[in-house]
Amino acid sequence: MAEIYGFVAEFNPFHNGHKIFIDSIKKKYHPDVLIAVVSGNFVQRGDFAIVDKWSRARMAISSGVDLVIELPFAYSVQPADLFAKGSIKLLNELGVNNLVFGTETDLNFKQLATEILKVDTKFVQDYKSSYATNLNDLYKSSGLDILQRPNQLLGLNYVQEIIKNDYNMNVKTILRKADNYSATQIRDHLSNNESISGLVPDITESELDISKSLSWDNYFELLKYQILSSSPQELQQIYQMVEGLEYKFIKEIVNSTDFTDFLMNLKSKRYTLSRLRRLCLYTLLNVKKTEITKVFELPYLRVLGFDDVGKKYLNTLKKNVDVPLITRVGKKESKLLSLEVKVDKIRGIIDDQEQDFGRIPIMEGEI
Repeated sequence: MAEIYGFVAEFNPFHNGHKIFIDSIKKKYHPDVLIAVVSGNFVQRGDFAIVDKWSRARMAISSGVDLVIELPFAYSVQPADLFAKGSIKLLNELGVNNLVFGTETDLNFKQLATEILKVDTKFVQDYKSSYATNLNDLYKSSGLDILQRPNQLLGLNYVQEIIKNDYNMNVKTILRKADNYSATQIRDHLSNNESISGLVPDITESELDISKSLSWDNYFELLKYQILSSSPQELQQIYQMVEGLEYKFIKEIVNSTDFTDFLMNLKSKRYTLSRLRRLCLYTLLNVKKTEITKVFELPYLRVLGFDDVGKKYLNTLKKNVDVPLITRVGKKESKLLSLEVKVDKIRGIIDDQEQDFGRIPIMEGEI
């Protein structure tokens, strides 16, 4: 039986720590195929990917990944539990039988996930305090504080999804060593026009040179227009717009000079910055609950890139996969990918780059 390894990433941007992670998987586990499910043009914390999904797929394929699949917006811009739900569902559809992720400390994730699943989680949905705070309290009650360990938080959620759905997937880890590689640090360096030499592979520097780097600074005026041109009733239809937040959005946008200022004006004990940032993104992109639900109910596999090993595996996968496998977007595929096409078009207002129609997967020989 072939050993198919898969992992989840944002590569925002791809740095030397990611390269070490991929090399470590190959050295430690010797996978027959290595697959990465990578966030599209928007990332979990409610931000724009610093460069587009095609650039990041090229970075991954050039650095040893055999096959890159897009994690749709409906899953990529979500709290950890839904992010994990979508990621693991896609990896399962891809025939991955070994999930691998990085961790700061060597933990028994399967045992911890099993214990956490036994705990009554109803109070997690109680919005008297923030979702993240409630969830962290739940983890603390199981003897684990992972507020400062995002990889472990996601790892636990991945493993919980495997257990809940009885997926045929082993759990493997790579121990992260203390290093200076941080995507946040690199983005800060870029925004300050500081050198990132030594922090990223040559392919990343090359892609950053030719791709337009985007952030909320580019879109704040568009967000402002969207909010002020909408009625409270229209804003209520936005995904996750709850508890009268539409009125708060209308009030605070008038008094805010930039996106950071707006976020701080919105912030309260009830809502974390990450949740508010995601809600701002849903608002900018006019994302409705029905659009998110559609992706949940009708999953698909969008191929962003592959090498020779990945190409051979795709040919095998086509005969066995139960969901649409998409390498090109035409009229038929655009109906299934309607949310992705919409949000990508709005991203393209600034950089004028087509993200879906006419695009084909990145292939190793082209890099």
